[in-house]
Amino acid sequence: MTIHNPPRPALGGRLFNRLRLGAAASLELIHPRRACLLDDISSTGARLRIDPAPANGAMVLLHFHELKVYARVIWSKSNEVGLQFEQPLALEDMQGMLWITNNRDLYERICRDGHAQDWADGFGA
Repeated sequence: MTIHNPPRPALGGRLFNRLRLGAAASLELIHPRRACLLDDISSTGARLRIDPAPANGAMVLLHFHELKVYARVIWSKSNEVGLQFEQPLALEDMQGMLWITNNRDLYERICRDGHAQDWADGFGA
């Protein structure tokens, strides 16, 4: 074997050893973030309105307040889509959603004041 020949696959098909790092990194996703309206949510999925709707089967990252959850588009019609989450939401996240439902005015004021404070502090764009 010369230096230019790749090694033969080892048992399991991997050509090269992998290093287990467990180190922080980042990954830029291809698709831009788009605004949507979150109509309803459960621990395993959500229905939202977005135009244009992503294709069935598309992988998406739903951002809501401080929640970020990976999901797959499982149906779409017109400007509505159904999402199925990769992992069910934690009980605490669902309790937070219930709090928002029961305290809508306060939630919107907290968001509005928080964005204003972030702008005053020089955070965000």
